[in-house]
Amino acid sequence: MKKISTYINKLRALGLRKFITTTYIKKIRTWYPDMISVEIMTKCNLKCKHCRVTYHGSLIEDVVPAFMEFDFFTKIIDRISPLVKKATSFQFSTIEPLFHKDIFKMMDYVSVYNNKIEYNILSNGMLLNEKNVKELLKRNVSSITVSLDGCTARTVESFKTNTKFDTVVSNISRFKRISGGRIALNVVFVSTKNNIHELVDYVAFCKSLGVDRILVNGFMSFLPELSDLALYSRQGNSEVHEIFKRFYETAKRENIEVELPSLTARPQGCGYTSIMTIDEKGNVSPCILLARKTPLTLFCDSAVVGPVIFGNIFDSDAASIWRSDKSVRFRSMLKKHIIPKECTHCADAYGVICSNRELRL
Repeated sequence: MKKISTYINKLRALGLRKFITTTYIKKIRTWYPDMISVEIMTKCNLKCKHCRVTYHGSLIEDVVPAFMEFDFFTKIIDRISPLVKKATSFQFSTIEPLFHKDIFKMMDYVSVYNNKIEYNILSNGMLLNEKNVKELLKRNVSSITVSLDGCTARTVESFKTNTKFDTVVSNISRFKRISGGRIALNVVFVSTKNNIHELVDYVAFCKSLGVDRILVNGFMSFLPELSDLALYSRQGNSEVHEIFKRFYETAKRENIEVELPSLTARPQGCGYTSIMTIDEKGNVSPCILLARKTPLTLFCDSAVVGPVIFGNIFDSDAASIWRSDKSVRFRSMLKKHIIPKECTHCADAYGVICSNRELRL
């Protein structure tokens, strides 16, 4: 860091302040991840066959459904503390975080190293009870995104195994009332051939719940028998595009912000270029899907991908892993819209899931 300061001072002496703020500082930021994501469990309160099949079936040999012990979590945070101090946000991956009994202790421990770090909570909504909402309000939670894939019980419950539509809706209403707008409320709608007919009506439904933003996702298929649920293709989908257009216009009238994925698959890379992902063993990977062998299906072509491991934080310095040639090369490819071979079957690399959603059509 002393060398960096010396270099910056020389640039200032030359009057290159603009260069410092726009070029060199930007380069320095890439030395640290913007977000850190830690996998704190490999089990969920739901058992959806389309989602996290890696945890509920026998498709991955090295996954035993379990919760990370709090003491082990603190060891991870201690090891990566220099990066935590620089990060802007922290995420608990990749399943319902409120299902972990120590989730709030974990948040507090992270905040010891960085009291400004923000938590973006992803939830299936089943555990968003009054007690948990009040605990969230005590911490630096900037947003909560609830998975809600329709506006009727039949549609939602047929898609998510063990979820209860009325419970999720009631919890969202309670959250909105208790939070008083202090935490942004988002919902995510995974669009499939089975629920796309509800998307336009979904706007008024979300308006009634006080939702701030609707995030529409494409469907990622782990198994070939589910791949026909996806609405995107290499050529696009004109029929669904018209539905997206009506949805967007309706949301605009209701003053609800929306994001939509592309329906035409083309190499885009993904949003994990600035996220450090750490699995339950301390391994650093490009994303949680590549932390272990994972089955993926895209356009009727199936493959088992991964693992891609940049290093383990208990064996190497976390910053060195982030800045390693392997890590930088992988993330640079994605930034340049070049798809690494391990990502060729991942729909998110083609702009049709969530990383490359647009605010408008």
